[in-house]
Amino acid sequence: MKHPEYHISKSKSKRKSRKVIKMTLLITFIVMSITGFRYFSSAGTNSLASSLMTSIIDETQPSDLIKAGSSSAELSTDDESYVLIDPHTNKILKSHNADVQRAPASTLKLITGLVAVKNLKGTDMVKVGTEVNVEGSRLGLRPGDEISVHDLLTALYVNSSNDAAAALAVKAGGSIPAFAQLMNEYASSLGCQNTHFTNPHGLPDLNQYTSANDLSKISREFVDNDTLKEYVKQTSAHVQWKDAQGVSRESYVQNTNLLLEIYPGDQGLKTGTTTAAGQCLVSYVSRPDGDLLLVLLGSKERYRDTIKLLDEAWAEQRSKAALQGLADDPRSLILSPGIF
Repeated sequence: MKHPEYHISKSKSKRKSRKVIKMTLLITFIVMSITGFRYFSSAGTNSLASSLMTSIIDETQPSDLIKAGSSSAELSTDDESYVLIDPHTNKILKSHNADVQRAPASTLKLITGLVAVKNLKGTDMVKVGTEVNVEGSRLGLRPGDEISVHDLLTALYVNSSNDAAAALAVKAGGSIPAFAQLMNEYASSLGCQNTHFTNPHGLPDLNQYTSANDLSKISREFVDNDTLKEYVKQTSAHVQWKDAQGVSRESYVQNTNLLLEIYPGDQGLKTGTTTAAGQCLVSYVSRPDGDLLLVLLGSKERYRDTIKLLDEAWAEQRSKAALQGLADDPRSLILSPGIF
């Protein structure tokens, strides 16, 4: 059977040797304290063991904990951009091409909703005009139809409906260009420096772009919005409205995010795909041992790449947590089943 290989460069060999020595000393002192060796006081032994363990944790790099078979170098394309962060601390855990300007496709609908709900209530009714005559993914709205903001947001985030995005923009901003200006002002207030929006749905425009780093700032704001966060969690939804003649219309829509209910802890967020943008996916994952937010732009296989990056991050976090737990209670190494 082929054993898993690990990448450890020559420059790390000395550090690895120090860690091995320290771990050996740590185990020695723990064994002495538990088996009754009394030359050292229990408090002194635990203190020294904790000190050694803390030193090991400080020297451990995330790359030391990742198997070669799980390397992020094996993503679908080296040209893609991503940022992986802890949404609670805003700490960047991993990134690549993070400040490269890229077409956002429908991922920009995250900021469309954020701007819209600043100006509209879910119960507000919207009588749509010719702005809903757009290409791409659509709910099926026609000029003269009347629909609630709540149903527009549902279509926007579950079905990624471009006509819903346009209707929200005109209702909230008065026109598409005016709403785009509101989007840019909002992005600027979040510290986005490589972003410019020209429409609310993400259809291609050479003057419309963002970066993985900027989109992560927008995504963090979205995650903090409890109202909007509920829409992106839905795998399917029922949307209803009335046409210009007052006849009731309805549609059952499916979420475009295939990771929902498949990847453990996935809370959704937003997909996006155009020829210029490639495959894009913003993912928020929440588990008992922590939360992760990943922005991926320009992928060729967004779901495989997302799972690989998230799995690597969970492995790193758990390894760090295990080492920290050992530093807090060194005796747990001996007391853990199967150690000796």
